[in-house]
Amino acid sequence: MDVKRLIEIISEDVPRRRTPIHQIVLSFVLRDFKIWWTYKFWLLLELSGIVLFVVTYYLFSLITTPQQVQEAGYVVGGYFTFALIGIAFQQYVHFAVQSINESIREEQWNGTIETILSTATDFKIFLLGEVCFSFIVSSTLLLISLLVGILLGAEFYTTPLSILTTIILTILLIASHMCIGILSAGVIMKVKQGSPVTWAFSWLSQLVSGVFYPLKLLPWYLEWVGKAFPLTYSLDGIRLCLQSGKDLTSPAILSNVISLIIFIAVMAPISLYVFKIGYDAARRDGSLGQY
Repeated sequence: MDVKRLIEIISEDVPRRRTPIHQIVLSFVLRDFKIWWTYKFWLLLELSGIVLFVVTYYLFSLITTPQQVQEAGYVVGGYFTFALIGIAFQQYVHFAVQSINESIREEQWNGTIETILSTATDFKIFLLGEVCFSFIVSSTLLLISLLVGILLGAEFYTTPLSILTTIILTILLIASHMCIGILSAGVIMKVKQGSPVTWAFSWLSQLVSGVFYPLKLLPWYLEWVGKAFPLTYSLDGIRLCLQSGKDLTSPAILSNVISLIIFIAVMAPISLYVFKIGYDAARRDGSLGQY
């Protein structure tokens, strides 16, 4: 064959068939489910850990007084329901902060990230596919936590409007913590190691955001530190909805919602900028697929 003709054939721009986004995302979810299902012992430990965690705080609630919980504005359920909500919705914190950087590290470790990104798949669709399965697992574990808690006697005081408000606060919880996850992923793109951003943020969130005890029990300076974390406003709002039946008409709920929106508005552009720097730097030095 003529060399010129061969070059023309190789250089010819072959149109690619555009795969619908939902099919791409579903492929990622099915792939991750098959991998997840192969580790059945790990799955058993994960579920057992959730149940044990809830039971532990149920037993702890038997020797604690509900007075301080009620003083914080949470009317029904006492300490056990208070702690249960913290345990359950912590699943979404882990999902939002960890899922992106864990997925990227796993793709780098397996040597598949460059292969995926060399296809017509947009990087944003790649990230969406990577986090969808983690969201499904986190939601399942959250529901299991609440179900076990209800079986052990957890009480909730809700109205249709307070449940709708809880959903809005949950979306804001995920969005605010995704900002931290994206920022962390940008760091990992470059340094290839577990990000100190994730570690520090997760540790401080559990300490000062009122996950296991009312924020007012902390010294005043730690209480002020807690106000810098979105989990503080998310959990407070969700507890007021599920333990006091409050909704968006309540000034306390509205204040939490506004605080979360401000956090997202400030952190989202910063996180995307850091991620872009890390991604572009990894592409420039050819280390995108290295681990």
